[in-house]
Amino acid sequence: MIVVVNEQKVDVDERTTVAALLESLGYPDRGVAVAMDDAVLPRSNWTTTLFDGARLEVVTAVQGG
Repeated sequence: MIVVVNEQKVDVDERTTVAALLESLGYPDRGVAVAMDDAVLPRSNWTTTLFDGARLEVVTAVQGG
């Protein structure tokens, strides 16, 4: 099935969770925020199974000054 991550189509298994997707895409364990279908998804809900057509926005924290 296809989900969209930061406007990029990604083919995933139907049992893929948000956490598994982030790990497979190489996102770090910390400093990451996720919105799914325009709603912020708390880390406690990253065990949510994705569905066909889900749209995710993933943002990572950047240090600097």
